[in-house]
Amino acid sequence: MNPFALVALLVLLVLYVLRELRAYRALDDFGAPATASFSRLWLFRAIYSGKMNLHFGRVNDEHGDTARIGPRLLLTRDPALIRKMNAVRSPYTRAEWYNSLRLHPTRDNIVSFRDEAIHNKLRTQMSHGYSGKENMYLEHDIDERLLQVLGLIRSKYVSTDTEYRPMDLARITTFFTLDVISTIAFGKSFGFLVTDEDPFDYLKQLHVFLPAIMLFSIFPEVQKIMRLPLIQRLAPQATDVTGLGKIMGFARDVVGERFGVDKVVRKDMLGSFITHGLSREQLESETITQITAGSDSTATSIRMTLFLITSNASVYSTLMNELTTAQEQNRLTRPILRDAESRTLPYLQACIKEGLRLYPPVTGLLAKEVPPQGDIIDGHFVPGGTSIGWNSYGIMRLKRVFGQDVDVFRPGRWLPGGGQTKEQIDYMEDVVMLVFGYGRFGCLGKPVAMMELNKTVAEVSFLHLHIILRYQNG
Repeated sequence: MNPFALVALLVLLVLYVLRELRAYRALDDFGAPATASFSRLWLFRAIYSGKMNLHFGRVNDEHGDTARIGPRLLLTRDPALIRKMNAVRSPYTRAEWYNSLRLHPTRDNIVSFRDEAIHNKLRTQMSHGYSGKENMYLEHDIDERLLQVLGLIRSKYVSTDTEYRPMDLARITTFFTLDVISTIAFGKSFGFLVTDEDPFDYLKQLHVFLPAIMLFSIFPEVQKIMRLPLIQRLAPQATDVTGLGKIMGFARDVVGERFGVDKVVRKDMLGSFITHGLSREQLESETITQITAGSDSTATSIRMTLFLITSNASVYSTLMNELTTAQEQNRLTRPILRDAESRTLPYLQACIKEGLRLYPPVTGLLAKEVPPQGDIIDGHFVPGGTSIGWNSYGIMRLKRVFGQDVDVFRPGRWLPGGGQTKEQIDYMEDVVMLVFGYGRFGCLGKPVAMMELNKTVAEVSFLHLHIILRYQNG
């Protein structure tokens, strides 16, 4: 080897070692698992263990509300710090972790953009469509899909004296949210509920795709390799006949219908985005993000809340008393209650909040980057460029916020007389709503997700009761 090249290589190696040593020492004031200070191996094992929430919870229990889980990565369960990082005028920015959320092979989306100016502009352009202000079919479309769910259960999954018909609630709720998001986004349902099948093998591929996203989030270097032109040919394509590629093709086709001489004009979410200036290429990328991010998280919340309600006799009985009383008093629209009506039912709302608390739908790190000048956290200086992820599971089990019985599903904690003062309940609500993000990084899809939760939890519980009563009465 050329002597000059050898010297240059040694200099680079020394600089690399010094940089890593400086990074190691910079966060030395924060407690951490044994290997996390100098390696990402602990984080890799925690995420792929299938028990990431428990590992993260243990870290903050043992090392404080903000602890170290990587050479340049902190983990926090401090609600005040979460709000500080996400506030509208906060100098914190999205960390490299967000690169992993670029779902389209060649384009970023509102979730993955790290450029603040682009992200803020997109939020402004898309907020009207998500809020429902420019989507006159929003609640109607959700009602139509929910009627399909209830009809599917009645026709196919009600057992009889002679036949046992088990139903996979997780599968059905996923089909429901996928059909909802496709309908409200661009006016066409995927058709999961019509066939009670996955016509795209989307869920099967998702089980492969999501672990890959987790890998990219830990090792961004891998994603940089995946962006090479040769490797991108192996990524899902809009011409694929199954999986995410098929979804991409569906999105491309429905977006294409909104342009050209004979374009479709409809006052839905996609129409709102077009009105506010999104390009055809942007729309294709954003619809893919809507489908993947907006369906699975909401389905998780629905299925876990229903599971918690139906597995607790006292909770189930109290909720059904509230629902049946409201129906007898003609306070509920039939066959599907209105979103506004659901918000007048305090125990239903308490069940939904408690479900979101125990099983927050988004558990990724959502890491933010400390501004260049650094910051003081828990009395310690944190250098600029450090990433800070949130521990959603840990936040929702803070005893100082929710009480000592944080591992118990107890909707009563949200109601007057449930052991909390009004001020405590208000604070609990502020904290639990962090599951939808906060400030300039808040989830635009929150209104849609809450509408789906409000309606589905109530109506599926209603149907469950009616089936039980019909069976008991012969």
